[in-house]
Amino acid sequence: MTTASDFAIETSGLTRRFGSFVAVESVSLKIPKGHLYGFLGLNGAGKTTTIRMLTTLLPPSSGTARIWGHDVVLEPLAVRGLVGLVSDETSESQSTWTAREYLSYFARIRRIPDPMQEVERILDDVGLDSRFRSKLIGTYSTGMKRRVEIARALMGRPKVLFLDEPTRGLDLPAKRDMWNLLRRLATEDNVTTFLSSHDAQEVRSLCSEISVIANGRIVYTGATYELGGDLDDFEESLIRLLTRRE
Repeated sequence: MTTASDFAIETSGLTRRFGSFVAVESVSLKIPKGHLYGFLGLNGAGKTTTIRMLTTLLPPSSGTARIWGHDVVLEPLAVRGLVGLVSDETSESQSTWTAREYLSYFARIRRIPDPMQEVERILDDVGLDSRFRSKLIGTYSTGMKRRVEIARALMGRPKVLFLDEPTRGLDLPAKRDMWNLLRRLATEDNVTTFLSSHDAQEVRSLCSEISVIANGRIVYTGATYELGGDLDDFEESLIRLLTRRE
């Protein structure tokens, strides 16, 4: 039986308005610690707005949200120390820096002891070839840049990862490596991953539970397998949820 202290992410009636437009309406979630949790929706459905509220980048209009028990509005600094974020808003690495320089900068901000050792450890985790770590990020492929951004999100050993299309640009072997890393973080370090992705196979492979958001409202929360026994059935169920009109 879970209690409130078991939840990495807990929201109640979380809502965001922009003038008269309601971007996210009354989202309520309870996500236990150490879970790989999927969050799916079409473009414009409210995914990014929800993630921005949960990571203190955007204040909610009403409702509440807590990360590891810390209120995102009342305790933003505590929340920021607990989360790592990869999104389109954070995806442009410093092209004139090397990966080592870029990550060392964030290691110093986080006041991490022995920052260079931590940088190398994280770059090993995300699989960035050591031959490229002292080369300018501007020379990297899209997939390599994505690895650096994921490494930045892991800096400081966050308790909750918010990942928006984290494996976009990665080839299949690299994508599988990243999936295995997220599984290991969950099982060994109790890290919770909040995964937003358009890749149905990725979500179905990684996440035991998901929520689906459409037009700013949650239209499904539950076990991933309940939407289909195979990938085709899962995708068909998703399409019905994502495109239904109320």
